[in-house]
Amino acid sequence: MKTPKLKFQKYKASRFEECLELFELNCPAYFAEEERKDYRKFLQYNKDIYLLGYENHSLACCFGITEHNIDLCSLNWIMVHPNCHKDGFGNEMMSYFINYAKEKNKKTALISTSQHANKFFEKYGAREIKFIENGWGSGMHKIDMCIDF
Repeated sequence: MKTPKLKFQKYKASRFEECLELFELNCPAYFAEEERKDYRKFLQYNKDIYLLGYENHSLACCFGITEHNIDLCSLNWIMVHPNCHKDGFGNEMMSYFINYAKEKNKKTALISTSQHANKFFEKYGAREIKFIENGWGSGMHKIDMCIDF
Protein backbone atom coordinates (compact mmCIF):
# COMPACT_ATOMS: atom_id res chain seq x y z
CA MET A 1 0.00 0.00 0.00
CA LYS A 2 1.31 3.43 -0.96
CA THR A 3 1.60 6.18 1.61
CA PRO A 4 -1.43 8.39 0.89
CA LYS A 5 -0.60 11.85 -0.42
CA LEU A 6 -3.98 13.33 -1.18
CA LYS A 7 -4.64 17.03 -1.53
CA PHE A 8 -8.34 17.83 -1.07
CA GLN A 9 -9.95 20.66 -3.02
CA LYS A 10 -13.53 21.90 -3.00
CA TYR A 11 -15.52 21.00 -6.10
CA LYS A 12 -15.79 23.68 -8.79
CA ALA A 13 -17.95 23.59 -11.91
CA SER A 14 -14.75 23.51 -14.00
CA ARG A 15 -14.19 19.98 -12.62
CA PHE A 16 -17.60 18.69 -13.80
CA GLU A 17 -16.29 16.51 -16.67
CA GLU A 18 -13.44 15.18 -14.56
CA CYS A 19 -15.92 14.01 -11.90
CA LEU A 20 -18.21 12.45 -14.52
CA GLU A 21 -15.24 10.54 -15.90
CA LEU A 22 -14.48 9.18 -12.42
CA PHE A 23 -18.13 8.14 -12.07
CA GLU A 24 -17.97 6.33 -15.44
CA LEU A 25 -14.85 4.46 -14.33
CA ASN A 26 -16.80 3.20 -11.29
CA CYS A 27 -19.91 2.25 -13.27
CA PRO A 28 -21.32 -0.41 -13.23
CA ALA A 29 -18.97 -1.95 -10.64
CA TYR A 30 -19.94 0.45 -7.82
CA PHE A 31 -22.74 2.60 -9.24
CA ALA A 32 -25.81 1.61 -11.25
CA GLU A 33 -26.24 3.13 -14.71
CA GLU A 34 -29.48 4.65 -13.41
CA GLU A 35 -27.48 6.83 -10.98
CA ARG A 36 -25.65 8.76 -13.71
CA LYS A 37 -28.47 11.32 -14.07
CA ASP A 38 -28.63 11.83 -10.28
CA TYR A 39 -24.87 12.38 -10.07
CA ARG A 40 -24.97 14.96 -12.88
CA LYS A 41 -27.74 16.84 -11.04
CA PHE A 42 -25.80 16.61 -7.79
CA LEU A 43 -22.72 18.16 -9.40
CA GLN A 44 -24.77 20.91 -11.04
CA TYR A 45 -26.90 21.94 -8.06
CA ASN A 46 -25.15 20.78 -4.89
CA LYS A 47 -24.62 23.49 -2.28
CA ASP A 48 -23.06 21.18 0.32
CA ILE A 49 -19.42 20.20 0.72
CA TYR A 50 -17.98 18.10 -2.11
CA LEU A 51 -14.27 17.40 -1.98
CA LEU A 52 -11.98 16.10 -4.69
CA GLY A 53 -8.83 14.23 -3.71
CA TYR A 54 -5.83 14.70 -5.95
CA GLU A 55 -2.60 12.75 -6.05
CA ASN A 56 0.12 14.26 -8.24
CA HIS A 57 -2.47 16.57 -9.86
CA SER A 58 -4.69 13.64 -10.91
CA LEU A 59 -8.19 13.08 -9.53
CA ALA A 60 -7.99 9.99 -7.33
CA CYS A 61 -11.24 10.21 -5.36
CA CYS A 62 -14.14 12.38 -4.26
CA PHE A 63 -16.84 12.54 -1.60
CA GLY A 64 -19.50 14.83 -0.22
CA ILE A 65 -20.71 15.85 3.22
CA THR A 66 -24.22 17.10 3.92
CA GLU A 67 -25.20 18.56 7.27
CA HIS A 68 -28.88 17.80 7.83
CA ASN A 69 -29.26 19.29 11.29
CA ILE A 70 -27.31 19.90 14.48
CA ASP A 71 -26.95 16.15 15.17
CA LEU A 72 -26.97 14.53 11.72
CA CYS A 73 -24.75 14.52 8.64
CA SER A 74 -24.29 12.19 5.69
CA LEU A 75 -21.56 11.00 3.36
CA ASN A 76 -22.44 11.36 -0.34
CA TRP A 77 -21.12 10.19 -3.69
CA ILE A 78 -17.88 8.68 -2.41
CA MET A 79 -15.75 7.10 -5.12
CA VAL A 80 -12.15 6.17 -5.85
CA HIS A 81 -10.42 5.87 -9.21
CA PRO A 82 -10.18 2.12 -9.99
CA ASN A 83 -6.39 2.40 -10.41
CA CYS A 84 -6.20 3.75 -6.85
CA HIS A 85 -8.18 1.06 -5.04
CA LYS A 86 -6.23 -0.33 -2.08
CA ASP A 87 -3.97 2.77 -1.98
CA GLY A 88 -5.44 4.09 1.26
CA PHE A 89 -7.54 6.86 -0.27
CA GLY A 90 -10.79 5.44 1.08
CA ASN A 91 -9.24 5.57 4.54
CA GLU A 92 -8.16 9.19 4.00
CA MET A 93 -11.68 10.19 2.93
CA MET A 94 -13.29 8.37 5.85
CA SER A 95 -10.80 9.89 8.31
CA TYR A 96 -11.60 13.34 6.96
CA PHE A 97 -15.35 12.68 7.14
CA ILE A 98 -15.29 11.22 10.66
CA ASN A 99 -13.06 14.02 11.96
CA TYR A 100 -15.36 16.59 10.36
CA ALA A 101 -18.46 15.01 11.94
CA LYS A 102 -16.82 14.86 15.35
CA GLU A 103 -15.57 18.47 15.14
CA LYS A 104 -19.14 19.55 14.33
CA ASN A 105 -20.41 17.49 17.30
CA LYS A 106 -22.62 15.31 15.12
CA LYS A 107 -24.20 12.34 16.87
CA THR A 108 -24.93 10.29 13.76
CA ALA A 109 -23.68 10.00 10.18
CA LEU A 110 -25.68 8.36 7.41
CA ILE A 111 -24.24 6.49 4.45
CA SER A 112 -26.16 4.98 1.53
CA THR A 113 -24.11 2.39 -0.31
CA SER A 114 -24.39 -0.93 -2.13
CA GLN A 115 -23.46 -4.53 -1.44
CA HIS A 116 -20.13 -3.79 -3.12
CA ALA A 117 -18.94 -1.27 -0.51
CA ASN A 118 -20.84 -1.92 2.74
CA LYS A 119 -18.02 -4.02 4.21
CA PHE A 120 -15.64 -1.10 3.69
CA PHE A 121 -17.86 1.20 5.75
CA GLU A 122 -18.28 -1.43 8.47
CA LYS A 123 -14.55 -1.03 9.20
CA TYR A 124 -15.36 2.50 10.40
CA GLY A 125 -18.20 1.48 12.67
CA ALA A 126 -21.07 1.77 10.18
CA ARG A 127 -23.97 -0.59 10.73
CA GLU A 128 -26.79 -1.51 8.38
CA ILE A 129 -30.15 0.07 9.14
CA LYS A 130 -32.04 -0.70 5.91
CA PHE A 131 -31.65 -2.99 2.88
CA ILE A 132 -33.51 -2.42 -0.40
CA GLU A 133 -33.05 -5.10 -3.04
CA ASN A 134 -32.29 -3.47 -6.42
CA GLY A 135 -32.59 -0.09 -4.69
CA TRP A 136 -30.02 1.56 -6.95
CA GLY A 137 -30.93 -0.44 -10.06
CA SER A 138 -31.05 -4.01 -11.29
CA GLY A 139 -28.58 -6.07 -9.27
CA MET A 140 -27.41 -3.05 -7.25
CA HIS A 141 -28.87 -3.25 -3.76
CA LYS A 142 -29.19 -0.14 -1.61
CA ILE A 143 -27.84 -0.46 1.92
CA ASP A 144 -28.47 2.42 4.30
CA MET A 145 -25.96 2.55 7.13
CA CYS A 146 -25.19 4.79 10.09
CA ILE A 147 -22.25 5.58 12.31
CA ASP A 148 -23.00 6.72 15.84
CA PHE A 149 -20.42 8.98 17.47
